Amino acid sequence: MISKRENYLMAAHGEKPLWVPSFAEDSNVFLPDFWMQVDPQTGTDFCNIRWVENDAGRMPDEKWRAMENLDQWRETVKFPKVAELDWPEMAERFKSMSDPEKVNIAILNTNGIFLIPIDMIGWVDGLCAIYEEPEELEAFISAITDFLVEVVKYFGAYIHPDIVFTGDDLAAANGPFISKEIWESLYKPYFKKIIDAIHEIGALAEFHCCGNCQFLIDAFLEIGVDICQLPEPNESLRQKKEKYGKRLVLTGGWDRHSAAAFPGASEEVVRESVQKAIDDYGKNGALIFWDGGICGSSEDSRKKMEWVLSELNKYGRAVYNHKSI
Repeated sequence: MISKRENYLMAAHGEKPLWVPSFAEDSNVFLPDFWMQVDPQTGTDFCNIRWVENDAGRMPDEKWRAMENLDQWRETVKFPKVAELDWPEMAERFKSMSDPEKVNIAILNTNGIFLIPIDMIGWVDGLCAIYEEPEELEAFISAITDFLVEVVKYFGAYIHPDIVFTGDDLAAANGPFISKEIWESLYKPYFKKIIDAIHEIGALAEFHCCGNCQFLIDAFLEIGVDICQLPEPNESLRQKKEKYGKRLVLTGGWDRHSAAAFPGASEEVVRESVQKAIDDYGKNGALIFWDGGICGSSEDSRKKMEWVLSELNKYGRAVYNHKSI
């Protein structure tokens, strides 16, 4: 019998594993300390973004501006000095908390070169800057990229991850926030630099993006993304999966907007939703199952997750072995 790690990596490489792996259950996740460190007085991080807890989790405070104007980023952002971080201590702590049977995933970032400027000055000014201050925005994007690339090198030296998780929420429910032209001219070169750095340390690159990514799926694959974490199943994604097959490795699959996600959903409906996710996106492999991470902590949510994981273990193990359910 192979380990969870070996099985997970089979799917991550676009193969048909022995069973459908679970992102939540089969991975050890490393997050550098600096992403969660905030000023105790203001609640702000090293980009001067203030974070608050709400029903959606840890989110930027919409009432807070990290800076008034984009050209203030140089004096506002205090990038951690990567070489001075206690990497041996972080690595040892991660090792002590990890299951050697599971895959190792290092989180490089969730907010990145697209979202950080927006989180600092707001959606309106952040998107307007793409057109009104492209040179200044690109200088900021370049600086964030250089920081992330340096962090990747230390991942390689101390954490030795199988997969490095990066990403940016470049899309909403109706489609991408940016055009193909803006992607090509402003963002693509820097995202590719990050993906190349991940590959240089011998890890797979996983890219997270919420929303209906549409043309961005093609763009992600073009720059070398190995795994697309796309927690918004939709017709566009199904079409892309049919087009690319095992080349499009997905983390996700479960439709968090379906009847199975509603409060009070029955066990039958929930279990059927898991089967549908696997049939739609992983019948031939190249799927790492994930519920989207927003089921909540209520009693209803707890039962729902028990059914989801139970059916994943049942149907997800039978589907690749041609056994009856």
